[in-house]
Amino acid sequence: MDPIIKNYRDNDNPVLGKEDGVPNYVMLYVQHAPGESSPFHTHPWEHQAFITEGSGVLLFGGKEYPIRQGDCVHVPGGVEHQFQNTGDVPMNRVTVNPISSVE
Repeated sequence: MDPIIKNYRDNDNPVLGKEDGVPNYVMLYVQHAPGESSPFHTHPWEHQAFITEGSGVLLFGGKEYPIRQGDCVHVPGGVEHQFQNTGDVPMNRVTVNPISSVE
């Protein structure tokens, strides 16, 4: 089997997934402009995020956690959470979810 290499600029989300031959996970590239956030939400599966640019906060379980470029974040399943860009530049992240998140 060969590696799979795709550029996020050339693809919609998920950037990598089942249709690419990745059987267990999907990879998403998420961009938040200054002041934007993800929806406040919960789901049963855990996921990981890598902050590639910017800064903000992760609202998780009623608490705020500062996040910034270079941070690796593990979000356990079953807890309401939200990523917020509180900075002056875009906050971008790569998120890895189980395949069940898009099925």
